[in-house]
Amino acid sequence: MKVRDSIAVLVVLAAIPAGVEGGPIQFWQLKEAAAAPLLVVGRVLSVQKGEPVPEGSMPWTAETLAMTAEIQVLRSYPDAMEPAVPERLRVRFFAYGPSVTQFVNGYPPPLPSLEPGRVLILPLQENKHPSLEPWQLIADSGVSLTIPARAEMQESEHPPASARVFLLREVANALDSGTPAEVSAVAGYLDKQEEDLTGELMALIGPAIGDDRDRWAEVATNLLAAEGIPRPSVADLLSGKAELKKWPGRQNVSLAQAALEKLKASRDTDTLLIKTWIAEAPLHAWGSANSLLEYSDNAVTNETLRRALRDDVAGTSYIAWTLARNGDHDILADALARALKVVDRPDAEFSDLQGAAALLEEFGNNEQLTQLANVVRKYQTQDEKFYSLLWQDATGNDNPRSARVLAVVLRDRRIVFGEFRYCDLAVGALERAIGQKFGAGADTQQERDAAVSGALAWLASQGIS
Repeated sequence: MKVRDSIAVLVVLAAIPAGVEGGPIQFWQLKEAAAAPLLVVGRVLSVQKGEPVPEGSMPWTAETLAMTAEIQVLRSYPDAMEPAVPERLRVRFFAYGPSVTQFVNGYPPPLPSLEPGRVLILPLQENKHPSLEPWQLIADSGVSLTIPARAEMQESEHPPASARVFLLREVANALDSGTPAEVSAVAGYLDKQEEDLTGELMALIGPAIGDDRDRWAEVATNLLAAEGIPRPSVADLLSGKAELKKWPGRQNVSLAQAALEKLKASRDTDTLLIKTWIAEAPLHAWGSANSLLEYSDNAVTNETLRRALRDDVAGTSYIAWTLARNGDHDILADALARALKVVDRPDAEFSDLQGAAALLEEFGNNEQLTQLANVVRKYQTQDEKFYSLLWQDATGNDNPRSARVLAVVLRDRRIVFGEFRYCDLAVGALERAIGQKFGAGADTQQERDAAVSGALAWLASQGIS
């Protein structure tokens, strides 16, 4: 996703202590989790916030809190530990305090998210006093330190022969039996894996899924939606033309191809994939949108997306924006009608809001652009956080049509960071949109005031107030 929240980025850059540089992000691998002394599949029952971690005790300086989660143990490996793993246990982990709102170049590093209700595989360190001390994860930070899982699992005649088999069974269980959200979460985990797990996973999910075309489509669409771009087309994957050795590090694509081969190339398969991507837009709007580009001229895409837009399905605004930018304008009437609803929702998901605002900026008529500007003006006083996102999403494509929204922001003299105000940032946005210079980024307050005045004068000359 193209992130255009320039205010947030600038605030973060200003807040990072001098000399702090982002380092490489740790992406935890399945084989590393398999080396943990104890693996627990558990449901997070509650989380207790502890005291702030003393400054200097962590490798980063961002505000950090010590947390404790109460976990209901569903399954574990090994299951014959001494003493036995209790039905409930406490796990200590770290979370960032309220002052940490953005991340730049891997700083501060990602921390695990243990939220009530989530079911996760927790790789735990050895604990010699489990009745007295909370358990701890095998590390403090990194992506995929915990692994999404499904609570329910059918009993097996044979216990897992190793920690690796235990983990693969859990991943396969989510793929072949999970809800769309569970499949999507596991697909996201697999996307970060550096080894190809296709053979091992297909041996598990193949017999479980059998001839269930809907489930194979569920697996394939979620794996592809989690993948970055560019990637091989579905047509090439189905035909066998895709040379996966030319796509190193794309292990999800290999597993997706194996799932697609169960469906075989046909119109019915295309229809099934299209409908699944659109139905699951709330889970992965970006992934659905970029996957559907291959089917942008398919009548099923147009009909299904228009219906979903009318039904107000979350995430569809981002899909519509992506397809409209690539020439599919038949969807615009329904897309713009929904976009006006989404931009007036402070709780809108980020990609949905981004797509809705961009749709109006690029394709809205004069009346719709005025409505968008009025919504921005409304949240300018009601909800500054939402306003900050909204006006940037509505002006982020360097389009002269964003002038109406920028006219609202140019009158906002509130400080964003340091000495810079919203109006100062809006001057820069207007310069990029129309290709004229007013003096954005000037050093002195007097020069910045002159730049704002020049930008407002230009807008007035165009009949925009």
